[in-house]
Amino acid sequence: MSQAVTKIKSRIKSVSSAYKVTSAMKLVSTVKLKQWRNKMVAFKDYVKEVDEIVDLLLRYSENISSPFMNINNKTNKKLYLVVSSTLGLCGSYNNNIFKIGDKVIASEDEAIILGGKGLAHYKNGKFKVLEGFENYVSIDSKSAIDRITDYILNEYKNETYQEVHIIYSEYKNSLVFLAKDFRLLPLTLEEKEGNGVPPLMEPSAGELVNSIIPFYLRTVIYSKLLESEVCEQGARSNAMENATNNAKDLLDELHIEFNKARQTSITQEITEIVAASKAV
Repeated sequence: MSQAVTKIKSRIKSVSSAYKVTSAMKLVSTVKLKQWRNKMVAFKDYVKEVDEIVDLLLRYSENISSPFMNINNKTNKKLYLVVSSTLGLCGSYNNNIFKIGDKVIASEDEAIILGGKGLAHYKNGKFKVLEGFENYVSIDSKSAIDRITDYILNEYKNETYQEVHIIYSEYKNSLVFLAKDFRLLPLTLEEKEGNGVPPLMEPSAGELVNSIIPFYLRTVIYSKLLESEVCEQGARSNAMENATNNAKDLLDELHIEFNKARQTSITQEITEIVAASKAV
């Protein structure tokens, strides 16, 4: 019986260690979630203003021709920007991204994979994974984001791709994150009529369109990556909270089991002592 007590004590020690780790990771991810969520909320107001400006500019520039507003019919190849995490322990965050990627990315398409988990998943995929963007780790990798944006702009302008999409995680609340396929290029206007007098455009509508579209695309990509960062931290916080709760429940069960085994062991020892004394 003493062996059972020792075995339970060993399990309690190991689960207690796991409990400490998951509790610490939960605390860290919760703090990061709050920080990134505040940045996302503040940046959303900025993106909204940029959207309105670009929409107004394009709506009153109907005669301006831009390669970024036209579908390239010379090719069927599409480019996908897939945003995954580099670190694990974030629940189904990456799996939800992979489900969409496996479904929509065709064999003739190409993809830029961000995050170590995505690179490992699509290492031997059916489509071509573009190299040179593996150093992206998080939203703080500003130079990597600039290279991605410049590549997308140049290749789409050269009619390499028919469309450009980004597969990312959309933040709903602290518990709900939805993987989403969003089309970056070509740009499209919402179906609504322009109101009022067209704005004055200087130096010209054409120059404004050509200069603001790269800026707009960089802003949209950054906002989607920022939203994915928030979702990753939220998913990790939820996963660590569930793991911590499970470890706590398991510890409670093990302590009850330990007390029962210890009591049984003590009772057995007393019984053996009494039996031995009677035998004498």
